[in-house]
Amino acid sequence: MCSIYDAVQAAANLVVAAVEIKEIQTQKAESEYQTELYTKQAKKAEKDATYVRQEGIEEARRKRLQSILNMGEEKTSLAAGNIGLSSQMAINIVDDEKLNGELDALTTLKDSEREAQQYMDRAEQYYEKAGLASFRSNNRYANGLFSTSFGVFSKNNNLIR
Repeated sequence: MCSIYDAVQAAANLVVAAVEIKEIQTQKAESEYQTELYTKQAKKAEKDATYVRQEGIEEARRKRLQSILNMGEEKTSLAAGNIGLSSQMAINIVDDEKLNGELDALTTLKDSEREAQQYMDRAEQYYEKAGLASFRSNNRYANGLFSTSFGVFSKNNNLIR
């Protein structure tokens, strides 16, 4: 026979279980929010990487154009100094200006690619954190529901005996 005390105890166990389940659901929602934040940070890092790459390409283009302008100025100053543009010295000066511009452009591209890769690495870390947070959330949720349900069942089963 089941006494009133046992019935009250069983009801109390159910209330405690309901509170535990609500807490587990709250923790799951918190973990899902954390996962969402990590994913947003990863996407932002990817956007930053794209921006840095594009800026590097544009800066390299500007440096190449500037070297072309500098080559023109060198030719003008050589011609004004009455030096033949077909002379070896004039050709070397103009070629040096062109090569320096290309070197600056390539260095700029390399630096921007390095910075972009750092952003991509950061994005990968955020995605990994998001995946881990999601896994932990789902695992805790399943384990929590199982242990709470099993605990209530075993407590109430002991009361009935």
